[in-house]
Amino acid sequence: MDFDLTEEQRLLKATVREYLEKEIAPQVNEYEAKGQLSREDAIRFIKQLMPFGFYNGRHDEEWGGSNLDAKTYGVINEELARVWAGLCGTLFIAGMLPSGGDDAERREAKARMRSGESIGCGGITEPDHGSDSSYLQTRATLDGDEWVVNGTKNWISCAPIADHVNLMVNVDPEKGRAGIRSLHVRKDVSPWDAARSNNLFGLKAWPNGELRFDDVRVPRVNMRGMGGNRPAEGETPAASTQVWNFQEPRTMLAIMGVGLGQAAIDASIAYMRERRQFGRPIGSFQLIQGMLYEMVAETEAARFLTLRAMDMQDKAQDSTWQAALAKGFSTEMAGRVTSKAIEIHGALGLMEGYPIERYFRDARALTIPDGTTEIQKLVVGRQLTGISAIH
Repeated sequence: MDFDLTEEQRLLKATVREYLEKEIAPQVNEYEAKGQLSREDAIRFIKQLMPFGFYNGRHDEEWGGSNLDAKTYGVINEELARVWAGLCGTLFIAGMLPSGGDDAERREAKARMRSGESIGCGGITEPDHGSDSSYLQTRATLDGDEWVVNGTKNWISCAPIADHVNLMVNVDPEKGRAGIRSLHVRKDVSPWDAARSNNLFGLKAWPNGELRFDDVRVPRVNMRGMGGNRPAEGETPAASTQVWNFQEPRTMLAIMGVGLGQAAIDASIAYMRERRQFGRPIGSFQLIQGMLYEMVAETEAARFLTLRAMDMQDKAQDSTWQAALAKGFSTEMAGRVTSKAIEIHGALGLMEGYPIERYFRDARALTIPDGTTEIQKLVVGRQLTGISAIH
């Protein structure tokens, strides 16, 4: 892998950084104080940042995208996470493509996404099922040309503002993982209840909440694969359709960790030069320089791990354990690096409204979504040994 950015990537990175520093950074404290972004605010930011490749840049032109490769998408999202991790996560999830639907519905979905008016989400986690997603309780029962859905999803990113969801449902509980399918649900066609929001201590602007389905009827064709039919005898999710791919979301969370680490480094270097104690800048103290070394080493290592996984995705290679490794290491790294930044800043690092404490909270929150660090370790172990630690 070539670790150097291309000239186009360097130019895009510089342009995005300049714009974000000027236009987005001054708004962060105001919106963080409000909490979760409203739908109106989210759409405004989507339309503002779409020209740079955020939101739908990874998609093809039919969806309003520019076919960005994974590494380039990672480069710009590191910059956005460096300025505002909550907005970075919101835009990534909001740009989720529908997993099913007939031709007419997909044409309409493409038009909404091209205009920046579509906000999606993915529904996996349930109150009693997160890491053990093989036995999800949300049921979809076939009734003629419709699926009848019952169940609850929780801790769902963008749930309070989403207009469509790729919902993981169980169509045959006796088959375990083989009974899990992805069902695309549009809120205007098949209304669900999203009244409850989860107010988290980190990533405060990133909407998060609960989805409730009580006899919600969804068109049969909205189930991914096989025209919405019930899965064939003995069929697994990989047979004709893979219901969920964690590789890209995990590398996305990893690059967000890198962005937070870099933000902490940049702020610390500036403070080390300005803050004086005992008649000299604190950057001249050996212990402070030692901390900076550790912060930079970990952030660089996380960046390389993440770009390696993204490079594999660009080559259509399986990056299952590489993405898990990047996600686990990078998000834990961000916690350690932002903690060191607090130490360097002293009491200033603890002040609300000053970015250091926000970096720390956001970093800690990143370790949970799309598999905790412990789950990432099990994924790596399973992939390398061929032995699963989960029975």
